Order: sequence, then C-alpha cells, then structure tokens
Amino acid sequence: MALLLAPHTVTVVKAPEGFDAEGNSNTDWSSAERTTIQGQVEPAASSENRDNRDQVATTYLVRLPPGTAVGPRDRLEWRGMTLEVTGDPLPWLGLAALDHLQLTAVRIQG
Repeated sequence: MALLLAPHTVTVVKAPEGFDAEGNSNTDWSSAERTTIQGQVEPAASSENRDNRDQVATTYLVRLPPGTAVGPRDRLEWRGMTLEVTGDPLPWLGLAALDHLQLTAVRIQG
C-alpha cells in the first residue's frame, strides 16, 4: 500500500561495507546504491554545539512506504541535503493506507 500523503522525493543511499589496508571496517560511499522513493520528511529538532566548534545538528522525522529497504547505517538524500539515518526504522502497521516505516535522520553541519 502506498504511503498516504507522501509529497517528498527521498533517495535511500546504501553503501557496501569493506575493509581498509589495516583490516578496519569502513563504508565505501563512493560506490553506494541509490533508490528513489516517495515519502514524507519533516523537521523535528535542531541543536547547536559550541563547546569546541560551531556545530548544528538538525533532526528530521521521516516516513517511508512499508517494506522500504532502509537501515541504521544508510543515508538519505533530500532537497540537496545528506541525512544520516539514526537508529532502526520502525514499522507502523494496522490501518493499510496509513502503514509506513518511521525513522529519524540527522544532518550535522560544522
């Protein structure tokens, strides 16, 4: 079932996990796969860290269609911004037309 009221085009970015020369795990964003879907993105909170540098973190609440392949290590692209998915996407099920995945994503500047 399509997500009700999904006015935004969102791109899910999935990067393969690999290892560097020392055997440390890393993520290769240069060869990431992108999947574009319709969803809903809305601002949720913004905070500023001025202890060591000027840094702003803006959190967004994102709703995507049920079954969307997105996880806590993925990124989202929306309106020219790159957002980091934070935590596990949570399914909201039970009312067919309102079923969706809900997640939070953050954009950090500075």
